Amino acid sequence: MPTKADRTKQFIIEKVAPLFNKHGYAATSLFHITEATGLTKGAIYGNFTNKESLALAAYQFNSQNLINQLEKVIQAKTHPFEKLSAFTNFYKNYRQFTTPIGGCPILNIGVDALENNDALSDSVKETIKSLEKMVTKVLTNGIESEIIHVRVLPAQFSKQLITMLQGAVSMSSITGDYKYLTNTVMYLDQLIIREIKLVKNF
Repeated sequence: MPTKADRTKQFIIEKVAPLFNKHGYAATSLFHITEATGLTKGAIYGNFTNKESLALAAYQFNSQNLINQLEKVIQAKTHPFEKLSAFTNFYKNYRQFTTPIGGCPILNIGVDALENNDALSDSVKETIKSLEKMVTKVLTNGIESEIIHVRVLPAQFSKQLITMLQGAVSMSSITGDYKYLTNTVMYLDQLIIREIKLVKNF
């Protein structure tokens, strides 16, 4: 059972996660943090070593939520094609996830931390690897079960899929035109059908 200290720490993380995601590390001030939590500076830094450790925990909270939601939609399906479709379809409705937290955490924190915070930047890179591994696992399991055949290495296909999705997320965020993302998802769905062949019915 979580202790009072654990609950306080989690409360702080949940309150400040959208702030760091929306404003970035440097622009999120102590005033923002205390105002969002209703706690004093002493209460904040009694639970976190410094601002960097709080920002890292906040990013990892958003990142884990993203990973958990993607795993949930994948696990709800059985056939590899259905799992991949569920993955891409999540991005078709990505705004439902990103709007409440101030945008895409991979894009926002990835760009913000690139030149000024190695710990945050490394954490974003790990998130990207986790997403790639998620898709790779679906493909590999499908191949090993002799359900599908993939023309390229699963890891290569996964990396390209995530690259195109994140690129579309970036374009949609920069331009405010969500069609960059929805059109990319439609294209990827066709690419999956074209590049991944059904070996046998599941």
